[in-house]
Amino acid sequence: MDNNELNRRIRYSLQLDDATAIRLMQLGGVEATEAQAAAWRTRESEAGFEPCPKAALSALLNGLILDRRGPPPAGAPTAAPVEKHINNAVLKQLRIALSLRADDVHELIIDGGGKLAKSEVGALFRNAEARNYRVCGDQLLRWFLAGLAARRET
Repeated sequence: MDNNELNRRIRYSLQLDDATAIRLMQLGGVEATEAQAAAWRTRESEAGFEPCPKAALSALLNGLILDRRGPPPAGAPTAAPVEKHINNAVLKQLRIALSLRADDVHELIIDGGGKLAKSEVGALFRNAEARNYRVCGDQLLRWFLAGLAARRET
């Protein structure tokens, strides 16, 4: 998934409008205008398309964590480790921001139309160097976000 699609799907799943997305990006350390926020959620084939920078997407997720969970405790590491796979990083950040447990993540994937064993969910959150690490594919992340959107609508 490209960053615009990821941005669009995250914002739809969490029902974030442009003003809220801008506020979260500012919390995450990136300044954005309303025009940029709107352009970063458009499709490539639509007018006004502007590629969403990785820094803006990361700032949106970091801002969401700060907004929902508050600042980290004193003495805690401030920067998250760099993930090899963007989908795993997005899934981890959403899990942290929304205070989800592995069972919750599994339920959201199932609610979104996916098929995944409960035991496989933990592998998504392991260190990339771990033996049982599993890469989160685009479809798996789509199922998670679809499940999250379905839960928000009810």
